[in-house]
Amino acid sequence: MTKLTSKQQAVLDYIRDYVRKHRRAPFIREIQTDCWIASYKSTVDRLNALERKGFIKRMPNKHRGIQLRRRALELVESPAVAPMGPTLVVPEAPAPAGGAHA
Repeated sequence: MTKLTSKQQAVLDYIRDYVRKHRRAPFIREIQTDCWIASYKSTVDRLNALERKGFIKRMPNKHRGIQLRRRALELVESPAVAPMGPTLVVPEAPAPAGGAHA
């Protein structure tokens, strides 16, 4: 099984979620903006890697020319490899000194 980098996985997850929600593929600029990718070229490089690994198919000269391949859909159905979302840990505020209450 071909492994994806965390950045490639994030882009694939975004595309999959976008297609489910909007019933069409996102623009490359939308992927760049929503995945916080610094440059258009980096976004294209990640898409090329996903295509090379068989997760998507790109159609040249099409604005929304990204298709999910069966392999991308199978990846999400397997709970053993389903990615977890980001976790935010918020530390508790320290108690005031001297026992005074605010």
